[in-house]
Amino acid sequence: MPATIKDVARTAAVSIGTVSRVINNYPDVDPELRERVQAAIRELNYRPNARARTFVQNSTPVISFILSNRSLLNPFHSGILQGVEEYCASAGYFVMFTKYDYSKDVRAEDLSLPGVLRSHGVADCMILAGTNYDNFVEAVEKLGVPHVILSNHHVTEREQTPFDRVGWDDLSGPYEATKYLITLGHRDIWYIGDTALPWYQARYESYVRAMREAGLAPLGQTVELSDNYYANGYASAEFILEKGYPVTAVFAAYDEIAFGAWDSFRKHGLDVPRDVSIVGYGDNDEAQFKAPPMTTVRINKSLVGRQLAQMAIEKLQQPEGRLPEVVIPVSLVKRGSTRPAAAAPIPQS
Repeated sequence: MPATIKDVARTAAVSIGTVSRVINNYPDVDPELRERVQAAIRELNYRPNARARTFVQNSTPVISFILSNRSLLNPFHSGILQGVEEYCASAGYFVMFTKYDYSKDVRAEDLSLPGVLRSHGVADCMILAGTNYDNFVEAVEKLGVPHVILSNHHVTEREQTPFDRVGWDDLSGPYEATKYLITLGHRDIWYIGDTALPWYQARYESYVRAMREAGLAPLGQTVELSDNYYANGYASAEFILEKGYPVTAVFAAYDEIAFGAWDSFRKHGLDVPRDVSIVGYGDNDEAQFKAPPMTTVRINKSLVGRQLAQMAIEKLQQPEGRLPEVVIPVSLVKRGSTRPAAAAPIPQS
């Protein structure tokens, strides 16, 4: 069987991207790496596919954005993709979008990988976005494909090194949001979010820290009651009210969760913010169009995307190097869904 580009990469102990750049005479290859690749080509008698080589030489460099285990309509990840596309367009790179769903329980070698990974040379570097697990990351690493990862939604049991990753500060935002509600005089502040997800667990821990620093008891509805964000928020608020628990404020782990809780309170005759203040997380577009507009923790999704794209391009240029992790700060956007706590207890329906 004829040798493949993967065989050359393995023999030379370099990435497939490096072999591709040597074959296509890119000038930015380290001379030692170039010699190793050329030696492997001679040893294996490797003959590049002429049609594929012509395609690569005459095409725009390609960054593949792989959205794993997330809906195509998810506004949060759509915002990140938009930032990736904007940066790549300005830098002369083409973005290839791929949707990929997989189970965390499948071994890396048994994963049915997306076509962009099975077809070597289609993409020059990968951005692993959405929710990813160790098995897929391991499979990408074994292929030797240059890649960067969205760090906040990487579910892993490994000890993570702060390289080749971009994310946002998932600790300060919930802490500042909870402190803000406390400053407004709220004491019965509920957290709503499924702590089985590590990023929601991180937000819950920040909420708990702020509550305990103020001498207040944390109040959390942390068990998911629905797979749908909105329905989970609605059902969680229903549970709180049906049990007769006191509540004057809610910090929701995601904007869609906050919207669901909001509608439940309204059904029970509770006004936002007169009776209950609500703070969301993410600052999706809908937050500013609520009546009143919703206070939320803003994540600059476009900036996250641009940083991912910039790192992917840098990774492509130095695939054997390690790039320092980038953490984007977040901010609390104060809008009309929060106000000082009422002196009297809120009515229960």
